[in-house]
Amino acid sequence: MNTSEVAVLLKGDVLHRKSRRWAVAALIALLITLPAIIFIKPLWYQLITLGSGAFMLAAAAWALVMAAGPVAALVCAIVALFLRVEAGFAPRSRVRRFGDVLAIGGGLLISFTPAIAALYPPVKAVLTGYIAFRGLGQQYPLAGDPHGFWQAVASWLMGATVLATLATLYWRAKWHQCASSKAARCAETSPPEAESVVERAA
Repeated sequence: MNTSEVAVLLKGDVLHRKSRRWAVAALIALLITLPAIIFIKPLWYQLITLGSGAFMLAAAAWALVMAAGPVAALVCAIVALFLRVEAGFAPRSRVRRFGDVLAIGGGLLISFTPAIAALYPPVKAVLTGYIAFRGLGQQYPLAGDPHGFWQAVASWLMGATVLATLATLYWRAKWHQCASSKAARCAETSPPEAESVVERAA
């Protein structure tokens, strides 16, 4: 077995380790951000006792943690989740079926959530007969402006379709990857079985 074959066999293990690192980063970002949000009043009372320069620096650092911390935790968690999904479809030394099911289920939920969320405005509009966008002159009641109403509904539906298509293409590629790997394993095991059948017949 050469070095390239070893690298292919261990690809799932490498992705799994990367997923754990990103998950740890998400946990660290969350642990830093939560106290800044939960203890907002005590921290503020401590800040106002500082001098002007120290107050500005501490307030800027606090605002940075509160603004960037949740985003960093969310991004790291999503990256960790999809690295774990990729590890589930890659060759590895150890199969973790329960973790694979959880990762794939979470990945499916995250993938199709934007498309499902984009369906809410048009469904609500059809039920209520009214749809609006932010800004002046962007209200479209069905009774008063049916053309604008259905145009707005169609734009939301097209957006949901695009998001669902992108998610479907990703998971379709994963399904084909899984099917091709199973076919390759079957092709590797079938020749010895055929030889044994020939030998027994002889």
